[in-house]
Amino acid sequence: VALTAVLVLGASACSGDADSGSPGDRADAALEAGLEAHSAGDLETATEEYNKVLEDDPTNKFAFYNLALIDSANGNDGLAEAKYRLALESDPTYSPALFNLAILRADDGDPVEAMELYQQVLEIEPQNASAWLNLGLLQRANGQQKLGNESVLKAIALDPSLNDPETSK
Repeated sequence: VALTAVLVLGASACSGDADSGSPGDRADAALEAGLEAHSAGDLETATEEYNKVLEDDPTNKFAFYNLALIDSANGNDGLAEAKYRLALESDPTYSPALFNLAILRADDGDPVEAMELYQQVLEIEPQNASAWLNLGLLQRANGQQKLGNESVLKAIALDPSLNDPETSK
């Protein structure tokens, strides 16, 4: 089953001096520095900065999410999953973490949880074509052909650039 991944870097932060100010200002500055390093491909610096965020803001969903992206890029899916779950503890409606966690759960052989996670994404973002497609492919793979077909058709209606793998053969 081919799943579409959506990886985003999170929100941009307010600028501030990383060595002074309130913990919130330091966390914002570290998050901004982490995002800049992450965008530039400097994952070591990005990791250091995201960890600094967590020192001042231990529930920062963006830091956990971005650390999960780095873990996943490095093939550490177990660590990535744990960090996506920490991001979701901070904000259970953070759809990028839900989406990427669903991908990991599907890849790890837990299609039931993956489908539940995609459904949560769709409760938040009913127009998310990628979530509809991934949900539909999982439904088909798990014997829910009719539901799967409906979900895939919904995905294609929302984003005509998507293709149904069954008809693309």
